[in-house]
Amino acid sequence: MAVPPEITIHNLTGSYTLNRTLSDSSQQVLKMQSIGFLVRQAVAYSTVTVTLQQYTNPTTGLRHLDQTQTSTGGIRNFEDPIMDWKYTEKENWIWGKVKGRSRYAKLSEVEDEWMREGWEDGNAEVVEGYVEGLKDGWSAWQVWGFAVVGGERKHVRKILARRPKWKEQRIRMVYDWKGPAEVQASDAQGK
Repeated sequence: MAVPPEITIHNLTGSYTLNRTLSDSSQQVLKMQSIGFLVRQAVAYSTVTVTLQQYTNPTTGLRHLDQTQTSTGGIRNFEDPIMDWKYTEKENWIWGKVKGRSRYAKLSEVEDEWMREGWEDGNAEVVEGYVEGLKDGWSAWQVWGFAVVGGERKHVRKILARRPKWKEQRIRMVYDWKGPAEVQASDAQGK
């Protein structure tokens, strides 16, 4: 289903389902990130739903963009980036120890030409994120926004992944709008 026009880069709260037909395979990127075979298979053959919760922390005034990914294979992962472009280190049960940062950026601020191309509005703001796997030395740069794909407005993520001695990977993930989402209080608070 198409993403409604009231859903914007500053109002992403909702639920989205990965559209495998319109998306590139993530298998090589996951392999590059040392993700085990069983988890890669679960990602490859299950429905992946992403629930996003955007809010401003009333204490700090910082914008958050919490993300819960759930697969029908039972794999669930929670990430809670703060949109301030400052590095933080975290332990993630899938990726291990990682260091990353996130922000809202204008497309003109995004360095890579491929990452700037194909968006709904060429002057739009996007979500930009960068993360490094501290154990294995991989990095993944992401840009999120909206694009018309197959005649419908979709949530799109472009990912550029690198690891020393590996071939660079560029993939595009396309998500269908599932609808408004009820987000658990623990997720919205980053617990």
